[in-house]
Amino acid sequence: MEMNKNIILTIARKDLKATFSSKKIWVPMIIIAVLLCIIIPSVLAYVGLHFNLVGQSADDIEKPINAFIKDFPNEELRNTLASLPSLSYQFVYFFLTFMMIPFFLLVAIINSMVTAANSFAGEKERNTLETLLFAPISIIDLFVGKVLASLIPALGITFAAYVIDLIVVNLITYTYFDHLLLINSTWLLVMFWVIPTLVLFTIILSVLISAKVKSYQEAQQFGGILVLPVVGIIISQASGLFFLSPLILFLIGVGLLVANGIVLKFVTKFNQRNTLFESQIH
Repeated sequence: MEMNKNIILTIARKDLKATFSSKKIWVPMIIIAVLLCIIIPSVLAYVGLHFNLVGQSADDIEKPINAFIKDFPNEELRNTLASLPSLSYQFVYFFLTFMMIPFFLLVAIINSMVTAANSFAGEKERNTLETLLFAPISIIDLFVGKVLASLIPALGITFAAYVIDLIVVNLITYTYFDHLLLINSTWLLVMFWVIPTLVLFTIILSVLISAKVKSYQEAQQFGGILVLPVVGIIISQASGLFFLSPLILFLIGVGLLVANGIVLKFVTKFNQRNTLFESQIH
């Protein structure tokens, strides 16, 4: 079936207007991104490079930290960490180049769920879904328009947070580490390969869920399950059990791309108005 570009853009503009006209939706999205992706790394970088984060407990934790660095799987990062002059410097460098990745993944998922969950579920709560169902538009155009309307703010906020974080963090750290952080192959893969595919997967899945449930809150509850793998990545990276190398990140992106194709097949099940209408009333 050929899609109608004008209808898709009209639906996307309508949903974007609904998203940014509600402070309950867009304000938390921005706050979460600013807090996790800008404030936390910036404050930690400044404090860690100007004050002793470990204090009197340095002797107690120096041995396990050195053992962790020695066994770290990435040779380049391992050598860099070992060459830094203090535990505070090592912690700041490790956090900014390694532990910050799951924070951006988390922000991307949360913001995707917020906008996507408001798609069909929001229409149901506003009693406007019937109007869309009886309009002379295809259900596929409706789905694509709503996915696009969720994709734009989720990616836009995440990329904006990355650019600001890149500037602020390097203004703080460049004179200490003599090179730019957050702009190596790992970070570029995260931002321009993994996050776009992850956001698209989250949105498509959330839109499908939103089409089946009756309220915005229900849609968010179902989508919350997607946060759990990122929490697992945070724990695994902090413990050294798992390392997001460029190869692994590339493979994750490929896996998400395949998953997007699989989930898109389920969209065809809603290619009939009565199917979507029944999901609203049952």
